[in-house]
Amino acid sequence: MITDELERNREQWRRRAEVLHSLAQSCRQIDGWDSPAGKLLDDRVASCAESIDQLGERAEKLAEAYDLHLQVVSVGGRIQL
Repeated sequence: MITDELERNREQWRRRAEVLHSLAQSCRQIDGWDSPAGKLLDDRVASCAESIDQLGERAEKLAEAYDLHLQVVSVGGRIQL
């Protein structure tokens, strides 16, 4: 049934968002060392953490979109783009 598929997709995107946010947090916990290479590593890891967090936010938005679509379908409506 379409509602089952929408629910499954919504939950998958929510889990992906959680994993991505957790990965970003883990990246932020990486400590570099006091040297030019260590500082470069810190900068790169911080940049990666920001990008991963943005992906997590987008995954959350996709989950929200599936939730909205599910609500509309549940009441018998249709979303037309």
